[in-house]
Amino acid sequence: MEKPTLVSIIIPALHRPDLTAKCVQSIRYQRDVQGQMDVFVVENAARPGAVYETAAGSHVHSLLLLENLGTTGSINRALPLARSKYVLLLNNDVELHPGFLITLIQTLETQPKLAFATGKLLDAKRDGYLDGAGDAMLLGGGAYRIGHGDADRGQFDSVRPVLSGCGAATLFRRDVLDQLGGLDEQLFAYLDDLDLSLRAHLLGYKGVYVPNASALHVGSATLANPLHPKIVSWITRNQMLVVIKNYPAGVLLRLAPRLLLYQLLWAARVFARGDVLPYLRGLFQTLWALPKALKDRHQRQRTRVLASKQFLEYLRDSERQIYDWHVSQERGSRSMLLRLYFAAFGRP
Repeated sequence: MEKPTLVSIIIPALHRPDLTAKCVQSIRYQRDVQGQMDVFVVENAARPGAVYETAAGSHVHSLLLLENLGTTGSINRALPLARSKYVLLLNNDVELHPGFLITLIQTLETQPKLAFATGKLLDAKRDGYLDGAGDAMLLGGGAYRIGHGDADRGQFDSVRPVLSGCGAATLFRRDVLDQLGGLDEQLFAYLDDLDLSLRAHLLGYKGVYVPNASALHVGSATLANPLHPKIVSWITRNQMLVVIKNYPAGVLLRLAPRLLLYQLLWAARVFARGDVLPYLRGLFQTLWALPKALKDRHQRQRTRVLASKQFLEYLRDSERQIYDWHVSQERGSRSMLLRLYFAAFGRP
């Protein structure tokens, strides 16, 4: 039987071997865990000349998929191949700074109730700027990456609890991923990391942001445009599915006005950009996905150990992180959507 490794790294990829090569090179600088890790590059819709070529005898393994299964499907295909205590979900447009892995591993080693640990992501295209310092969610269902686009002035240099970690570079306990059954393939891509984190919380686990673990992130490198029409459709669908599947019934009822307003504000935002068809496509996809989503919801709510009151408190803490970040920005650079949302509901 193969000897288990300390950490497995799963990298979903789609036709960008140049990015994957840089990502894998940065993994080689994780010297504290050399010889204790395996890397799985999962190539979606693999075709000659568009996949990362692994060296014979290395700890990097390629998994070639005939079709594009998205972030969720590709990661789930690699999970059964990984024999490790921890699993790092890593996008191929990320370059890890030295010490990233060992910092997150040591955090999880000392706190058994943590399901995941995530680090500080820096913008690979703008030196000194943040891509994100942990992910958060509004009570109304909108997901945000704290600090995204801000200059890194040390304002997010404290360890703190987070509701979610960006799937671009977040370390999970392997046994928790097994309990959760991997990622939700109905989501395909975008907000699947938030869904995974919410499910972990429903089972009584928590997450943490550790700023000493840092990495560079390009962001939306595969589709180039961060609000590509496909991304608009996926986010429109997935933000509704995440709420439907994970919010307890009492929480859904209590937060109905916030959920409705946020959806109206999101629709107004994408309509203003001219993305009417992608939005309508996402809405139709939500209706199409609803029967399975309701089955998933039944299973998750039946097996959760977290009380509705505590789930609501986690959401409130997360919204407070978004609010504090929002008001810390100069007025001219604040999100109009968030301005209207908080004007309606005030500070959480």
